[in-house]
Amino acid sequence: MVYLLSAVSTLICFTILYGLPKILRYQRRQKAARNHGCLPAPCALQKDPVFGLDIALQLLQALRNNRRNLSLRALFGTHGHTFQVKTWSRNKIFTVEPKNLQSILATDFASWGVQPLRLFPFEPFVGKGIMCSDGTFWEHSRALIRPTFTRTQIADMHLPRFETHVRRLLRLIPRDGSTVDLQPLFARLALDSSTEFLFGESAASLSSNAVSTEMQSFLDSYNHGQMIIGRRFQLPHWNLLTWDRTFRSSCKAAQVFVDRLIDRARLKLSETTTREADAERVTLVYELLRRTKDAEDVRNQLLNIFLPAHEALGVALTNVFFQLARNPTVYTKLRKEIRDAGGDQAPWSFERLKSLRYLQSVISETFRLNPTIGTTIRIALRDTILPTGGGSHDSRAPIYVNKGDVITVSLYALHRRKDLFGEDADTFRPERWETLRPTQWSYMPFSGGPRVCPGQNLALTEVAYSLVRILQAFKTIENRDPVVEFVEVYKLTTDSKNGAKVAFTI
Repeated sequence: MVYLLSAVSTLICFTILYGLPKILRYQRRQKAARNHGCLPAPCALQKDPVFGLDIALQLLQALRNNRRNLSLRALFGTHGHTFQVKTWSRNKIFTVEPKNLQSILATDFASWGVQPLRLFPFEPFVGKGIMCSDGTFWEHSRALIRPTFTRTQIADMHLPRFETHVRRLLRLIPRDGSTVDLQPLFARLALDSSTEFLFGESAASLSSNAVSTEMQSFLDSYNHGQMIIGRRFQLPHWNLLTWDRTFRSSCKAAQVFVDRLIDRARLKLSETTTREADAERVTLVYELLRRTKDAEDVRNQLLNIFLPAHEALGVALTNVFFQLARNPTVYTKLRKEIRDAGGDQAPWSFERLKSLRYLQSVISETFRLNPTIGTTIRIALRDTILPTGGGSHDSRAPIYVNKGDVITVSLYALHRRKDLFGEDADTFRPERWETLRPTQWSYMPFSGGPRVCPGQNLALTEVAYSLVRILQAFKTIENRDPVVEFVEVYKLTTDSKNGAKVAFTI
């Protein structure tokens, strides 16, 4: 009897200590939701309302079948612009509603973050940096890298260096009408440009058949580490499934390599004149070394930025030429605009590239249909409210969001909303941008708000510059891919599975 009473007492104490705070928190949230007129978002049709495994498995299967963006868009088509998937631990909300995106990314920025989602998968490999932090540390990271990405730096210093890599690229594109897959060439262009821009030393993969042994070892380690990051991101705390010796050695090898580059950059910086130092401001490693003496912080920031930077340009250019090959009249019209602008009579500066309206339309239309990053995810850092999407009737009521709830934004689905971009939203038609003026929160290939991609101007300028130089060199383009539709490969970026197989004439 004594043992029974003791057990009952323990159970009662546990219930009070653990259950009572949950009950009080639930009541407080319910009251706050009522006071603000909040209603829950429509629920996706779930066979498993406890763990939400059926929806998770559906998205995982779509990922394996290279249909993740298409699958998410289909869910929005079924359930509306905002819906939720309920699980026992947290709600997962999916939205493509511009008012909600403005709230999440800008007006209620402090309530949302990425660190609880990203720090675990990212930190062993790239350390704590701008990609996986929130709050004051994120602000510190942003302040460190911002000066290197200014428009002046890109216009005055980066483009002349970038021209060297583009010239090497042009030499490798066949001029005899034979088939070439541009994807691996663009990947090498992105690698050469990003390594020089970030580390002060280019991989020079376009100037030879193979990169240096040291650089190749780093790239192999980085590619393996990036793959494991993806697994850790999907299974955020199942550490035993994602931590292996190869991952540990890849982390160490990548970090040691970047440490060596930092040491060489520090030595070079100490030997440069004031004029030479000013010229090196376009290189991120030098700018970081000027602003902090913390070598580990410098390394982490470089690895964080390299994560998206070494692929973004290659993916974007592949997507542009994927579209141009299937729309040769657009290619012809764009080439005429470039020729009418005077060709190489003057340097292709930042301002001159921006003045080519049809060029900018082609780029915008490509980023609309095939954004480099197809989805973005945030987690609620505190209880907050989304401005719209709640209720089953018209889905216009605000939504009460609990701390820990996760929001998934599909930029792919957002950019193909017919009510925002027209009935032909699935069609590649750059001419729509002659009159289209989308709001900031309906077209956002580089995200928005304080976390807008710091390399946005750099990416757009490199894409525009590469396009101009290639179209100057080649008169016509022909599609050589038997698969007409875009087939995605979802990594950290959304790549074309079939590349961009084309033929040029001069």
